[in-house]
Amino acid sequence: MSIFRVKTTECRVGVVGLYNAGKTVLLTSLINHLQDHDPDRFRLGGPDTRIRKFSTLNPDEGWDAFNYAGCRDALVHGGRWPGKTRDRSQFVCRFERADWTFSDCLLKVYDLPGERIADAAMLGRDFAGWSEHILALVANDSGYRNCCRPFLTEIANPAPTEAGLLRAYKLALANLILNFKPLVSPSTFLLDVKGQPARPDTPENLADSRFLGLGPGAEFCPLPAGLRAADPELVARFAARHAEYVDRVVRPAVSALRSCTALVVLIDVTMLLAGGVGMYDDNKQILHDLLDVLSPGEHPVFGPLARGLSKVFLPHQLRPGWITKLAFAAPKMDLVHPTDRDRMLALTRRMVEKYADNRDGLRYEFFNLASVVSTKVLPAESGRRYLVGVPMRDAEGRKLPPGPEQRFEVSPLPDDWPTDWKSGQYAFPEVYPQMPMRKDYPPEQVNVDKLASFVID
Repeated sequence: MSIFRVKTTECRVGVVGLYNAGKTVLLTSLINHLQDHDPDRFRLGGPDTRIRKFSTLNPDEGWDAFNYAGCRDALVHGGRWPGKTRDRSQFVCRFERADWTFSDCLLKVYDLPGERIADAAMLGRDFAGWSEHILALVANDSGYRNCCRPFLTEIANPAPTEAGLLRAYKLALANLILNFKPLVSPSTFLLDVKGQPARPDTPENLADSRFLGLGPGAEFCPLPAGLRAADPELVARFAARHAEYVDRVVRPAVSALRSCTALVVLIDVTMLLAGGVGMYDDNKQILHDLLDVLSPGEHPVFGPLARGLSKVFLPHQLRPGWITKLAFAAPKMDLVHPTDRDRMLALTRRMVEKYADNRDGLRYEFFNLASVVSTKVLPAESGRRYLVGVPMRDAEGRKLPPGPEQRFEVSPLPDDWPTDWKSGQYAFPEVYPQMPMRKDYPPEQVNVDKLASFVID
């Protein structure tokens, strides 16, 4: 730290999003732009703001370091988008900003697997409360009821066994996975404690190979009130396993997010439109549960006062953290024609704005962004939208090797979310990433710098 930098401003930023929302790509692009900062290509704060003395630090104890080098290499040489987040990771860096006269910045970015978001409703609920929450969601949604039919049949039996209940719930969760329903809880059935994801298979094979909880002998599933009253010994076993799962899997992830000063929530509008109304409803429910648990915001008077005093009197390691800034970001903007990009932002706002507007002491903004721009734009023709890129899949969904750029059509975006739409009604083809090979030359981006300026403040 420079002798003129008399204090450290610590920014803790949590990044969350469901499967394939682009968290890893966003973080890779952001890190590249911060460490190799060019204010002409990445404006952080004012137009003259430059980053100096950037250094990468070790993550906090208990956290894996975010694999920036490996992710960038995958984009450049692997010809693929980086793999999904398999375990919680953290990127920590320190730098000086030309527009901060007396303070340097200590930035900590928390990256958690999207699958863990489905477990957020466990925190603050005991086993009975979690059971009622899950069973109510299933009872009130025909898509979930259809997938969970094996389990609903089993819990209707007068004297079900523990093995039968666990097996039936595994089949139900396997059906949810295969039908792209994201509310899979315990989430370790989809992404186990070692970070190994479930692979597409038959429901029976998934049920044979995956676990409901921490592993063999530590499994649990929701039980209705009647079964809880009829078999208190089973309830005691499941409740103990549920509590251990919350302590080891759920609480560390949620506590890390609660300690943040800013939260970035990625909402993949292209995926929600391509997946149908059920995908939209499922994602909205999970985000509602997550924000209820995190409870962002602060008292409008005493919150800012407490934060100001902590910055004056406490070293940054001891300052309390709470989420006072919330950024809703719609990624993959380069898969949407420029004609529709304002609609992309409007759809994001329409989906989740009330979740933020209902909370006091919370600054929130909406962004549409492209972390790595990988398409070029062609003029719209007769209402049809065309982009140019290197296609990753053919019309039947088969993986293609990297090849020449091609023109492809993308769906127009609606002015508002439809009241009903089917899976496949909207299409946004996958393309190969266009990442500069030169390591100190960050990728083309759109609005990642605006997002960073909001959360690193």
